[in-house]
Amino acid sequence: MHSVQVPRPHGSLEIVERAVSEPKNILARIKIQACGVHHGDSVTKGGLFPNIEYPRVPGHEIIGLIDAVGSDVIQCKTGQLVGVGWFAGNCSYRESCRRGDFVTCQYAKVPEI
Repeated sequence: MHSVQVPRPHGSLEIVERAVSEPKNILARIKIQACGVHHGDSVTKGGLFPNIEYPRVPGHEIIGLIDAVGSDVIQCKTGQLVGVGWFAGNCSYRESCRRGDFVTCQYAKVPEI
């Protein structure tokens, strides 16, 4: 698959070819048709978020078609149109979550590319 990535903090965007892997267990693979990239992604390019691993693909809020599912997926089907946001959950237990500051939860779940 073709992808645009940031190779390192403050690095220039580069187009790369990445291997496509088969989804396992409860994961689904989405062939992306549209992806939102906006100001929030500048933290990736600028290296402002702690503990980010590089290279990193910026962008979130995707729309696409499911093209493969893992063996334990029961609600999604190949060919289904889906949308995925950046934030996929938090622990609801630690102090930041109890204050309602879910996006700073150290156990927050976000989609991976």
